[in-house]
Amino acid sequence: MTINTIMAFAGIVFLLAIIPGPNALLILYTSIAQGKRLAFVNILGVCFGFLVHAFVSAQGLSLLLSQSSVAFNIFKWLGVGYLLWLGVSNIKNGLKLSQLKLEPNQRPMNASLISSFTKGLLTNLLNPKIVMFYLSIFPQFISPQHILEQSMILGLVQALVVASWFLVVIIFATKLKALLTTPKIAKWLNYVSGGLFVSFGVSLATTRL
Repeated sequence: MTINTIMAFAGIVFLLAIIPGPNALLILYTSIAQGKRLAFVNILGVCFGFLVHAFVSAQGLSLLLSQSSVAFNIFKWLGVGYLLWLGVSNIKNGLKLSQLKLEPNQRPMNASLISSFTKGLLTNLLNPKIVMFYLSIFPQFISPQHILEQSMILGLVQALVVASWFLVVIIFATKLKALLTTPKIAKWLNYVSGGLFVSFGVSLATTRL
């Protein structure tokens, strides 16, 4: 695994992080409705979820990729399809001008640190898109000889990248909500990220074991 590999992976996960999804919506909601402190705990739960995903996917992939180039190609084309699907979905979302739904004036609810951590963890673990990401994209960035170690490294990279973005979301929660839900900004954010995901998918299709 090279620094270029890690940077390429970080670029993909950053694009995933900035597109509003379940994790981002949870952080944004918590920071506005319940306070920044609990939103920070949400982030810890989400990040721990990435490490769990990395460990679990590595255990399954190690049995396949260490022995079969056919398995690699299957996962490669799953990854291609997944990235293309993400790209097309984002472009379609741009056309529909999808917006986040959040009530910033809603009264804060009582929540403990444990429940906030659990909420972040479960929101991550139960997201099928993240499961698909780990099963289909990871084989392109790790070597069959070091699946567990490199999977955990990439899981940590994803956790750090996503946490960094979510910290920005918390600090500028109100302004970012207004920015990300502005139809014009949301439209072009989806268009640009969609085009980049499609290009990642085309590039991935040319990789070989």
